[in-house]
Amino acid sequence: MYYDPNKTLSRQRLFNFVVGARGCGKTYGAKKTVINKFLKTGKQFVYLRRYETELPAAEMRNFFDDVSVEFPGVEFKSYNGLFRINGEIAGWYFPLSKATMLKSIPFPNVWIIIFDEFIIEVGVYRYLPNEVRTFLECYSTVSRDRDIIALFLSNAISMTNPYFLYFNLSLNKNQTIKLTELISLELVQSVEYKNHVMNTKFGQLIANTDYGNYNMQNKFLLDTDSFIGDLPVGSLYICTIIVDGREFGYYTAPEETQWYISDRIDRTSKRKYALNFKDHEDHTQLVAKSNPYIRQMLDVYCQGNLRFTSVEVKNIISTTLRRLI
Repeated sequence: MYYDPNKTLSRQRLFNFVVGARGCGKTYGAKKTVINKFLKTGKQFVYLRRYETELPAAEMRNFFDDVSVEFPGVEFKSYNGLFRINGEIAGWYFPLSKATMLKSIPFPNVWIIIFDEFIIEVGVYRYLPNEVRTFLECYSTVSRDRDIIALFLSNAISMTNPYFLYFNLSLNKNQTIKLTELISLELVQSVEYKNHVMNTKFGQLIANTDYGNYNMQNKFLLDTDSFIGDLPVGSLYICTIIVDGREFGYYTAPEETQWYISDRIDRTSKRKYALNFKDHEDHTQLVAKSNPYIRQMLDVYCQGNLRFTSVEVKNIISTTLRRLI
């Protein structure tokens, strides 16, 4: 009924992205795997979260409590960034936001990095600036040119996230796994787990709701079809906006009240607006929400009259627009 990381690791990919329903045992399975590995071989692991606030001392002291029942007689302790099993160092835990401070610490016996909750829900936290590069620097610090495994775990929040965009990862409809030479992307499906939750009172309560689809059906919580629409023929190009290094076209549709943002751009347009400092270059204008084009875009967005040509475009742009409102 629950996720087994050994199936993922058997594919022998370097980076492994695992996305599944909340409660399907992703973190539990990862703990069990690294404990067994340490007890058998002495190999160590690293456990990552994004921010220090996600690793409170009180909770980390109890990190192994749930899985310890499967290891009678084994002593587990977690404190000060260290995991100890039977008194020996089995691993480390630290936030990705402070990983650059660890460059002088050697990790010669680490075989895997577990990055838990690598996809975040909008409004809870924000991704780090240049997050993927920060993770790659962390990976390099730990691996020291060794090919150690990275296991990324997350609930089904959104396919639009820095990691999938950086490595150009996606799943087609009804596709549950994608393999490249070095990367595995897996959407964990468990009929047994879904049926288990649906038979609880809570499962019956959330059935046929957006949250129920996310919790039990493994549907991506934020990847809905609302405000999605095809760009009408004859739409007029207004300007190019740049978000997180990507260019998007802003259009108005004749004889319609809707406006559109698309990844189809007019490369001859001289109106290119960067919405933050990191996207500002010598051929762009850095704009604030007082800019007339941006102000008008925010107005139609708030009125519900802004359409996006794909879920990916919507997720990227709407996150930025919400920050400007």
